[in-house]
Amino acid sequence: MPDAVTPPPSPLDRAYAHLARHGHRWVLAGMTLLLAVVYRGVFRGELGGDDLGFHLAETARLSDCLRALDFDLWNPSANAGFASAYYYQVIPQLVPAALTALTGGHLLFWFQLSVFLPLVLVPAAGYRAMRVLGASAGAAVAGGGAIAMCISSSRWGHGADGTFSVGLYTQTWAFAAFPLALAYGVRWLEAGTRLGAAVGWGLFVGLCHPFAGIALGLALGVGVAVRLALTAVPWPPAAQLTTWVPWLAADELAARPRTLRSIGRLLALGALLLIGSASAWLTVVIDYDGFGGFPRRVADEVGPGLGGLWDWMTDGVVLDAARPMVLTGLLPVVLVFARARYLVWLWSAALLYTTLLAIGPHLVTPDDLFPAVRFLGPLQIVLAMAIGAGAITVGAAAWRAAERWRYPLVIRTVLAGLAVALSILAIVPGARAQAGRVHVGADLAWVHRDEVLTIAAALAAEGGTGRKQGRAGTENQWANLMPYTYGRTPALLQMGGAGLQSSPNYVYLWEERDPTRTAWIFDGPYVMFSRDKASTIPAGDTVIETEHLAVRRLPTPGLVSAVTLGPVLPAGRFAARKEAIAWVKSAAAIAGEARPYAGGPPPLPAAADGRSTGELQRAWRQPSPGDAPDIVALVTASAPTTFVVRESWHPRWRAFVDGAPATVRRVTPDFPAVDVPAGTHTISLRFDRPWWAWASWLLIPLAIATGALVSRRRAR
Repeated sequence: MPDAVTPPPSPLDRAYAHLARHGHRWVLAGMTLLLAVVYRGVFRGELGGDDLGFHLAETARLSDCLRALDFDLWNPSANAGFASAYYYQVIPQLVPAALTALTGGHLLFWFQLSVFLPLVLVPAAGYRAMRVLGASAGAAVAGGGAIAMCISSSRWGHGADGTFSVGLYTQTWAFAAFPLALAYGVRWLEAGTRLGAAVGWGLFVGLCHPFAGIALGLALGVGVAVRLALTAVPWPPAAQLTTWVPWLAADELAARPRTLRSIGRLLALGALLLIGSASAWLTVVIDYDGFGGFPRRVADEVGPGLGGLWDWMTDGVVLDAARPMVLTGLLPVVLVFARARYLVWLWSAALLYTTLLAIGPHLVTPDDLFPAVRFLGPLQIVLAMAIGAGAITVGAAAWRAAERWRYPLVIRTVLAGLAVALSILAIVPGARAQAGRVHVGADLAWVHRDEVLTIAAALAAEGGTGRKQGRAGTENQWANLMPYTYGRTPALLQMGGAGLQSSPNYVYLWEERDPTRTAWIFDGPYVMFSRDKASTIPAGDTVIETEHLAVRRLPTPGLVSAVTLGPVLPAGRFAARKEAIAWVKSAAAIAGEARPYAGGPPPLPAAADGRSTGELQRAWRQPSPGDAPDIVALVTASAPTTFVVRESWHPRWRAFVDGAPATVRRVTPDFPAVDVPAGTHTISLRFDRPWWAWASWLLIPLAIATGALVSRRRAR
């Protein structure tokens, strides 16, 4: 008989086969498209989230510097100025700034795109990370999707939680890549491969946001410690222990030699990450005197404490805000029943982050460098990865177990229905909540965006160096920073990214809030306010009025003025700060007297009547490519005189009098000052970033290449 001919597969059979091979890719593409729709509102205008206004302004400044080939990157946008990319990496801002400089425009679009992409690419990053960890395709898709739909009601959370409330833009970039950095780190520690990828993604995370880098290092370290404890301590027999701890693989208990090797791998990875991130910490260590620390963090940055964290978890605040507690409900199920080797890394990291959030209120330091609430985002990420992937492994096990029951089809139908219902409950309300968090200035009538732009143009036309104060109804990021973004008029006070918030004068601007005094002390003559609150603003010259807003000009001695020097401040960072705060509130601060910091040259002899003997003729700022100065002033003195420059002091300022190098004093509140002899002179200041600060960036590709080379040699 002739052989039977196998009929060709039907279209339905082919569709099933395609879905089995590529279904996870379609689901991943669908989630990415859904998030693109959810976050499409990003492109409607200047984004909400206080820090986003600052980051947009910094992007504008960086773009100006790149166009002028000014790689010193001094930023006058707020808080009397600070050094961009000096104490805080600015990779997320440098990308849109470089694109703006190259294209000659589109500042807002490139910035919006740089906010949009990390939010949309989270499922893809999570999927890839879970695959690297060893998860199945279905579990990887679920893990990545769970990260994207893990929503807290805290403004310090990952993704939309922090992006559109506080404006944690650099954190958004870091946390989008956090799963990849964790996964490749685990791959290196377990298998001794992909060290280059572990270093590259780890550096990306840490250089976008240093706290995310700290969280990554802690996760890998505690993971190694837990695995070492599991193999070094005489636990019960393997079968019994893996029954108690389902996510622990049975062969884990026989892996002590490999676990010991992972300690050496952890040290190697840590060394390469430390070397590669030198551009982030080397300048802090060497020039710490110019780093203001974080003396005025908001109260909830310390973390919730033990009781608060328990309430957060049980109320769904961490995982399931604004919807049924899907992920929170699945957490104990996955913790008890899920079996996957990679879960030991995720649970151990989650336990550590939970501990740090619980003890956060007890970790405050004088410079407040350890705000524990920043571990909330990493906690959300590792829990979401574990819950999403673990739920699939539990479901798959139940699906296979249905074969042993009398009615497997009924059981599987129930399981499929439950999976669909949970997915809908997680995704639909979650997507709606995230879309609702996207808002722009044009959405809010009280912002008066068009009027703010009119004021920005008017202040730019003034052509002066004075800063703008936001008062009486204009204390928002749009009114405060759009005049700089679009007109380059600096704001007086602004919270924001760490480089700005750790600027030396931030603490003094918080301590003195009287607009007349701050105008005089910090050269902030322009006071912007709502016209219906005009009676609360000191009298002054009207610069511009619109329908709802107005700007007045208050008296100020200018960017540069002559001063007499009072008693030297006490030595020591915090002792000097205490005395400087007292000076800011004193009559001396507006009477032409400043107090020098300890360690500087002796004061000039005072005039017979005790008054300053110099006058400012003109002062201006200018782009500073190469060796050109940032600030220039023409002054006249009848006797040797000290002139203060109302810009934040930094150890890298270089001063010149008539082109000759001059000594830079440091005076209250935290400004540079220069002595000049009698006569008419030109004072110039240049912020001179040392060559090694930029050279340290070369350690980034060097560390990555070293890691890749080590992995390749091990493979051979």
